[in-house]
Amino acid sequence: MFVLQAAVVKGRGGIGAAVTHYHRMLREVGAASATLYRGPAADAFRAEGLELIEAPRALTSPLGGLLPVFGKLKAAIAERAGSLPLVVVVHSDRALPALQSLFPQAAFVAPCHSDNFKHKGGADLVITLNAAQHELACARLRATRVAMLGNPYVPAPHAAVRAQGQLRVNFVARFIPAKAPMTLMRAAELVASPGLEFRFFGAGPLEEEMRAEAAAQGVNATFPGWVTSPFDAFHSNDILVLPSSWEGLPYLLLEALDRGIPVIASDIAGNRAALKNGAYGALFPLGDEIALAAVIQEALANLDALRGRSENGAASLRARFGAASFWQALQRELGLCANA
Repeated sequence: MFVLQAAVVKGRGGIGAAVTHYHRMLREVGAASATLYRGPAADAFRAEGLELIEAPRALTSPLGGLLPVFGKLKAAIAERAGSLPLVVVVHSDRALPALQSLFPQAAFVAPCHSDNFKHKGGADLVITLNAAQHELACARLRATRVAMLGNPYVPAPHAAVRAQGQLRVNFVARFIPAKAPMTLMRAAELVASPGLEFRFFGAGPLEEEMRAEAAAQGVNATFPGWVTSPFDAFHSNDILVLPSSWEGLPYLLLEALDRGIPVIASDIAGNRAALKNGAYGALFPLGDEIALAAVIQEALANLDALRGRSENGAASLRARFGAASFWQALQRELGLCANA
């Protein structure tokens, strides 16, 4: 089969990671593919090896598919697909109507990058990422096939984490309320470990408040900025904390597990799915900085135990989210032959 990914985005983040891992999965199983894309990550995608087709600006508009430019787009995609069955993975829901009008015989797959299902009803298959999201999708999309497949995870080769350095606690995400960096900042104020460094990788509207809080409370907080590959700056005594109020199935946690980095995360559905209900990392009640401080204190006392859970998670990644298992599950849900 030929797989076309479609994504129209304004910023970097989860959808970009999903596009990358879907591409790696398709490459590993030998499936022909291309990506219809508009957004800021085009150069990074090309470096990754994706074949990009520029998405027309009208792809997500109500008139999408009716303008002359779409005739050329249809021909370009049809030429690449040839006689192979076409499967379209639509990461940007609003592109679904236009693409369906262009390719009425294709099978359409819509991964859930949020809990907003308003524009997913026309898909042939909706992919959910965690149990809570799956329950919501099934309730709201009664006429649509819904399967909880999660995300494919196919890591790029990376260097082993350096086995040295002082213990540090790290936050890696945008500085926005949904990622809850202030929960970690307030927990840092309660941890009884003078000099312990808290690193906040990222950028966003909460940065000024975070810096002011750290200065006022004497927290040893550093702000390395937005770093493309933050785990390159980690060593074996680094801990990752993800205190988010919502996640689907965070690639950040899967990447941390892949490197054996100890993980602490808020007890929400997406983090539970990534950490297998706490088997592969420590969970704390959402928004509870006192509980988070206690978990960090436990990790300081016995980091090897938390690291061991992460290493067990690393060993499970291929079976849970690897290319072959995800590809087989996707074909099964679409009713396609394994050799199509």
